Amino acid sequence: MGEEKRQSPRANTKIEIMFKEFGAFIKVYMLNVSNGGLFIKTDNPLPLEAPVLLKLTLPGAPDAMEIEGRVVWNNPKGRKNSFPKGMGIQFIKMAPEHEEIIQGFVDKYRKEIEHHSLM
Repeated sequence: MGEEKRQSPRANTKIEIMFKEFGAFIKVYMLNVSNGGLFIKTDNPLPLEAPVLLKLTLPGAPDAMEIEGRVVWNNPKGRKNSFPKGMGIQFIKMAPEHEEIIQGFVDKYRKEIEHHSLM
């Protein structure tokens, strides 16, 4: 297996979010999130280094968050029994309160996932 390059723990999700592409927002699913970035399931991933504007609302968050990011990984082909088509987004710019909301979400749900997977 390849070396793990993630610097932050992730929580698996299936939350609808929006990202801006060619001037319009597109609804997609976020499959995992950390305090450093997220993975978006999409049939048309953007090229590496492409800037991305995200709008997402996490469960329990009071408002939608706008976060600037960039594509750092993409999987344009996907496979049935492997990781789906999509792209990894690294967060570049967000409000400090959004960082706290995301970290709290990751901490809460990662622990639940770990607890259930150990049983």
